Amino acid sequence: MSTYKTWSYSHTYIGVTYRCQRIKRGLTRTHISKSYVMTYVS
Repeated sequence: MSTYKTWSYSHTYIGVTYRCQRIKRGLTRTHISKSYVMTYVS
């Protein structure tokens, strides 16, 4: 039971970390394109 708990916990942790990284990457990409557009327009 404890082994299953540990596995499930680490699995959730990995999933959350992965999701956070994807969100961060997406935000960075959006931010970069926004700055690029602003620079290009002005």
